[in-house]
Parts: sequence; C-alpha cells; structure tokens
Amino acid sequence: MNSKEQERVLREYLNGQDSPEGKALFDKWTQSLYDENSLPISDTEEVLSQTQQRMWAHISPKTSSPIIRLVPSWGLRLGVAASILFISVLAWLWIAKFHQPISESELSYQTIKTKAGEHATVILEDGTKVFLNGASSLRFPKELKGLTRHVYLEGEAYFEVTHNPQQPFVVSSKHLNTTVKGTTFDVHDYAQDSQANVTVLTGKVAVEIADNTKHNCLILPNQMCTYENGKAFLTQSVVADASESISWRERKVYFKRECMGLVFRKLERMYNVSFQIKNPQLLDCIWIASFENASLEEVLQSMQSSLGIQYQIKGKEVIITGICQ
Repeated sequence: MNSKEQERVLREYLNGQDSPEGKALFDKWTQSLYDENSLPISDTEEVLSQTQQRMWAHISPKTSSPIIRLVPSWGLRLGVAASILFISVLAWLWIAKFHQPISESELSYQTIKTKAGEHATVILEDGTKVFLNGASSLRFPKELKGLTRHVYLEGEAYFEVTHNPQQPFVVSSKHLNTTVKGTTFDVHDYAQDSQANVTVLTGKVAVEIADNTKHNCLILPNQMCTYENGKAFLTQSVVADASESISWRERKVYFKRECMGLVFRKLERMYNVSFQIKNPQLLDCIWIASFENASLEEVLQSMQSSLGIQYQIKGKEVIITGICQ
C-alpha cells in the first residue's frame, strides 16, 4: 500500500468508517508521532516533505524501492501543504487521544494502610516501589493513566519512582505536593506533626505547598525541603547523609537535636504505644540519640540515663514523669 492509499484509508477511518485496516494504520501513525517526539519547527517544503516521508516509512513495510526526490512545483506545494495539514490533524488527534486529562472519577483507586510499628511495600503498575512507614497510608490508582501518575500519602513513605519524563509522578500529602520524573526520595508528612519534609537520595524533586503553589523549591541529592505549620514558605537545606531519612526501613532511628514532643510521636509510630507526659515542659527539651533495632525498653532506659526522666510501661501506654536535666 503506497502513501496515497494509506492516507485514503486513514481519512476514511477518521471520518467514522469502520475499518480495522484504518485503525491499525492510525495506531502506527500515532506511535510514529510519539517516536518523533515533535514535528519540526519549519515551513520549508524540503523539511516538511522529509518529515512526511520519514513518518510514512515508519508505518510502511520495508521495501527495496529507491526514495525518489521530486522537484517542487506549484501543485506539489499544495500537496505538501495539504499533507502537513493532515499530519497536524493527526497530531492533534494523537494528543487528544493519549494526553487528555483523566478525571479521578474515571480511575479505580486502592488504599494500603499500616498500623503503628508496621511497614509495607507497594509496587505500582509502572514498577514504582513505595515503602510505607508505620501509621501511614497510600492511595493510588490501579492503572496509572493520564498526564501524571498521581498518588496520595498520609504519613511517611520512601519512593523509588520508575523514570518516565512524559508522565511525571506526583505525591500529594497533607501539606506538600511533590513532583518527580524518576528518582528516589522520602516524604515525611504526618498530620499530627508541625513539620513536614522531603529528602532526596537520587535525582531531582520539585516540592510545593499544597494550598499555596507559588511557594516551591527544587532539591537535588542530599538536600531537604521543609515546611512548618503556619508558615507560608518552604526552607531548603543540605543534609550530610540523605540515607538517614529512610533509616526507619532498617529499624534505625536518629534523633539529632530534636524536641521531645517530636521524639515521643516518632516512638509512638515505631512501637505502637501511646505516651502520657506528666510534665508538659518536658516536650520542649532537646535530645540527641541514635538506635538500631532497639527495643522500646532500651530506648526508654537511654532516655532515663541521659535526660533524668522516669518511665513506667503499662501495656500499650508509657507514663513519663520528671523533667530533663
């Protein structure tokens, strides 16, 4: 089938004629548009003609026939213009078919939740891996269609995103929207915490405030973007070792000059307990410590020796008395 016959079959299919042959050609054409990435920005007959020949060759069976270059004439000028118009129409149809936004009502979602002290691993349709920390949830579409791969996080998760520059990966959490095209990063955004942050291990990540998209930051490996409740801006900083942000995956924990209020919340999520703090002043104390595969008892003993507090464990409740020294 030569190019004129192919064009006729395509036109008939686009006009609504039921044609398996036309549909097959259309699918091949749209794939060629995708492979070409974009039409050349040029209006010269030679470039446009070369583009058309290259795209027809992409969808036609290979032959040993030589390529014949015709000398431009007035009639050919009209033919090229009509063909380029046809290409443009097909390009528009391709965009409409493959790149139109898909409403959430058209997607089927699934939610994975973890309890305090639990971890979970989720593998999405495109191969992206998500590792959920305790007391967290991930809502995601079963099929990653549309302009973006959009998921919703409550809590904390580490993402290993499959690279796809044509379909960015977006994580919406309580305070932040995080956008990537393929990278590894940690999102820590619990509703109970006054601070949320995103830490990058590899690649490049764009972060913006969920309800104020004018404020954003672009972070690279070993960088962190931080949001604090009540503030209308993000803070960008460098971290010594970004892998520490995902130490929770290996049951490791680092407290680097963290206030005890945040320490207790982290321990509640790690060990599935609740703390009763008898002296509220203790929540403002600062603690420095690190643990690996430690039991709750070991952590509390370290807290007692370094801060001078007292503790009592009653089932799933831990009572803390005293004040840091």
